[in-house]
Amino acid sequence: MKQSASGEWKSKEDNSLSDTVECSDESCNPESNVKKEEVQTKDGVKDAKAKNEDKKKDKPRRKLSKGTVWTIKITIITLFLSFFVSFITEITSSKSNVIISVLLLCLLIVIAIVFDAIGVAVTSCDPAPLLSMAARKVAGASVAVKLVKNAEKVANICNDVVGDMAGIISGTCAAAIVLKFAADNPNMYIFNIVMSSVVSAVTVGGKAFFKSIAIKNSKDMVMFAGRVLGVFYRPRNKK
Repeated sequence: MKQSASGEWKSKEDNSLSDTVECSDESCNPESNVKKEEVQTKDGVKDAKAKNEDKKKDKPRRKLSKGTVWTIKITIITLFLSFFVSFITEITSSKSNVIISVLLLCLLIVIAIVFDAIGVAVTSCDPAPLLSMAARKVAGASVAVKLVKNAEKVANICNDVVGDMAGIISGTCAAAIVLKFAADNPNMYIFNIVMSSVVSAVTVGGKAFFKSIAIKNSKDMVMFAGRVLGVFYRPRNKK
């Protein structure tokens, strides 16, 4: 009986020792498990932040489109160019003779009409004959091909920048001529209205007349512009 009792006692001691050994492991400690979970969550948050930062770095920055860049450039160029031309026109028309002022007005109207016609010709021109002429190395053909390839920008410069700017400045020049003719006349506003109407009618009528000519003879007009520009500019041949 003692042996059995002692045997049972020994088995109980062994069970208590095994329980203490198992409980001495970190898994039996609830506080250590909580700390482990907190560390894991912190590490997970750090990893997520690092991944988000890497994604932000990997994303390319949005660049402005070519159309937006061209719009900004042409706006700035028009601002300074119109300021310069208006300044020269104002000085010339106010301090010069009436005949010189009238000639300057006619020159501005012609510039507006011619550049408007060039802009229409470039947009309506077929590049195939120009390419064959450029292959045969005809004078001005390579410049004409480049004008047709950049028809949108060329039309913007010719029709909008030069054409409209010349039209607006011609109105200012006409007002200066009226001031010289009828400075002391009480009916000066009538002369101003008539002069502005005549200038507008001649400009619009000239543009309408030469637009049809530019569409029918677009190749010849573009080649003429290419020959004129070829004196000052020669495009580089890509190898």
